Amino acid sequence: MAKIHTFEEAGSVVREIGVLPLSSFIPDHPSLESITEHTAWHTDEASDPWLWRDRFASEGIAAYGRFFKKKPMLIDSQLFPLWCRALELPMTVEERYQDGLASRHAVKLYETIRENPGIDVKALRRAVGLAGKEDKAQFDKTLIELQSSTEVVIAGISDRLNEQGNKSGWNSTCYILSEAWITQHGLSTVRLSVEEAKNKLLAECRQRWSETAYSFVVKALSR
Repeated sequence: MAKIHTFEEAGSVVREIGVLPLSSFIPDHPSLESITEHTAWHTDEASDPWLWRDRFASEGIAAYGRFFKKKPMLIDSQLFPLWCRALELPMTVEERYQDGLASRHAVKLYETIRENPGIDVKALRRAVGLAGKEDKAQFDKTLIELQSSTEVVIAGISDRLNEQGNKSGWNSTCYILSEAWITQHGLSTVRLSVEEAKNKLLAECRQRWSETAYSFVVKALSR
């Protein structure tokens, strides 16, 4: 695939192939890293792919998060509801906790994000009692679990402000429940069984992806 240089071009790629990882991990499949110039990253310019990922999420063009193999990726907004249904777990996070399949931290994170849509990561860590340096690994692990189960998605970014209300430091990533993100951007949930949704998702991948990439996702989803 030819190199791209603009956010709009990246949007066209996402719409064309449906799923665009940030870095290459799906064999014989493009990633945002592979289709952009290395020198364009982390420049804070409009052509910086690092900035595009949050813009995709906030504008509702593509969902952004660690939805598969714990890797960050962009999923076309029109495909994302189908992806969510296909990977949906049979139990809620509370039910998984009761059965010993999820931690209390997962329940608290989920509930806090549900009650505070678009909450930034710093406020989220404070709210769930994982604000210390020693808690970061546990917080990150739990947040990735909720993204992998398609329950949580990145909403975008917010300016980090100091006590005087002035911008200070790096922007903060914000989180929202996937179902709330879908509703917020005028999308519809998928009314199919999980098995039907998975079959339809795989059919979409087969149509858009190489045989090597398709075989990889079939194997991964069958586990």
